[in-house]
Amino acid sequence: MSLYRQPGRFATRTIALAVGAALVAGLVLGFVLGRSTAPDPTLAEKVAGLRSALAPAREGVELVATEYPQAVRGGRVVATTEYAAAQADVQRARAAVDAHAADLRAVGKAAVLQRALADLAAAVDQRAEPARVRQLGDAANAALRGATAF
Repeated sequence: MSLYRQPGRFATRTIALAVGAALVAGLVLGFVLGRSTAPDPTLAEKVAGLRSALAPAREGVELVATEYPQAVRGGRVVATTEYAAAQADVQRARAAVDAHAADLRAVGKAAVLQRALADLAAAVDQRAEPARVRQLGDAANAALRGATAF
């Protein structure tokens, strides 16, 4: 074994570290350049994304219209499973809207939509007549359509 290193030779470890550092630097630079030249989304793309994000709210309101008339008659719960499902559907719709409240506020539609869903939830909780719940569900659907119509 020699006590001296031979001149002009690099250690394998040094070469591996240099290659690794160059690779990381290239990846970071590529990411930064790619993000800086990416086009900004258009308003239509943002609204389409919001429309997709609110799909669970639309589905929830539509399911209430189906399940609630099977669950309540004359202010009494006649099918507990359907009644619980109707309540869960309203909560799912409210959760989807609440999750995107900032976007809805940006387009000026959050208050109307949240009020429509609150009215629907109150009617379900109070065991209102199915016709009234249907009416409030239609109003909530109209508010959902209005929130993403541009």
